[in-house]
Amino acid sequence: MKRILLFCLLFISTLAVFSQVTTSNIKGLITDPDGQPLPGASVVAIHSPTGTKYGTATNFDGRFNLLNLRVGGPYVITITYVGFQDHKLTDVYLELGKSETLDISLQETSEQLGEVVVTGDATGTFGKDRTGAETSVGRRELTRLPTISRSAQDFTRLEPTASGGSFAGRND
Repeated sequence: MKRILLFCLLFISTLAVFSQVTTSNIKGLITDPDGQPLPGASVVAIHSPTGTKYGTATNFDGRFNLLNLRVGGPYVITITYVGFQDHKLTDVYLELGKSETLDISLQETSEQLGEVVVTGDATGTFGKDRTGAETSVGRRELTRLPTISRSAQDFTRLEPTASGGSFAGRND
């Protein structure tokens, strides 16, 4: 009986050792003035002493999670969304193992957005005759590639779709 109790005590104590938390989190909800969620809003947190930058975007419901942040601070948190004023929070300090919750309502801006012009070119990498992956092995790669048996398999290993004895879909 004592052995079982001792085993259980040791097992529980090892779980406690492996479950220690060393980071913190920031989560929240970003909305417009009417309370509607803003999907795709950018949330950036910068740890001022080190300059470490953490970033994410809000999901469809306007919620975000910044995980595994350094404990302490201060942090500068900037929330941006097109057509809305940037919201900046300074001197945010995080506690060990706790999630800081930030629910922010962004204010609309009265700025007129400029015109966006998209141009395209028919020449280049993509075309109607290219439908899949391609690997080009030139003279430079062939002369610098180490080879033992001087067989084609030494060179086909550069192709991610090649598998061992199969080349171009054939097993020779």
